[in-house]
Amino acid sequence: MTDFKPLEDYLNINTENYRDNDLTTINHYIYQYVINVPFENINVQNKQPIALDDEAMIYKIVSEHRGGYCYEQNRLFHSWITSKGFDAYMISATINTGNGWAMAGSHMALIVQINQEKYLVDVGYADVPKQAMPLKNETEVIEDVNGKFQASWIDTQTIDMSKYKDEAWEIQYRAIDKAQAIMDFDEAIHFNQYDAHSIFVKKLIVSKAKLYGRVTLSNNHLTITDHGEKEKIPVTQSNYQTLLKAYFGIENIKLRPFE
Repeated sequence: MTDFKPLEDYLNINTENYRDNDLTTINHYIYQYVINVPFENINVQNKQPIALDDEAMIYKIVSEHRGGYCYEQNRLFHSWITSKGFDAYMISATINTGNGWAMAGSHMALIVQINQEKYLVDVGYADVPKQAMPLKNETEVIEDVNGKFQASWIDTQTIDMSKYKDEAWEIQYRAIDKAQAIMDFDEAIHFNQYDAHSIFVKKLIVSKAKLYGRVTLSNNHLTITDHGEKEKIPVTQSNYQTLLKAYFGIENIKLRPFE
């Protein structure tokens, strides 16, 4: 059985005040996780295996101050919260790229059930609120420093996760409410690790939620989003390690795109 205490200590989880399997506790877990663990694809960019077991992922977070992308983050989060007694399962989703749809079912998210109510939970996507998103007949809007979000049913099995942008709701991804195992993502995992058409193979992304918004590092820029206002800092071979340390706490790592 996995020892999650090092992870909980790293995330500053308040196990005394948050011990019940309720919405308050899951939202505490989500908040502490996303504020401390970046979304990133460094292993893919460095042509290294991703972390798909608890021990490897906990080491990556606690010892290296790293994170991962959806398969790593949501798989670990699912393992952790189910060990705490939460009723949760993994689901597949398809990302809206803005120019069409990504590979079908290639994103992993979670459903958590609390008191017969379902919630969409996602700690492995670069732009989500820092809390669970209710799945109800009447859609509930979640407001975050990074914007307004909602998860809504479009039929009895299909869910749209959307963000309010430019005076309209824009679908971020479309999910299917059907429990999946990690092996069900084998094709998608291989695609997003190795295929030249995958956005994660094409581009670097390191993104972390902040109290004031979000910071995101790409091949070209560090983008600081502070209460909706954006500032861009050029990223170069000479400054990328300084920026990784200053904004993400990631040290002593070389990135192939800059070497």
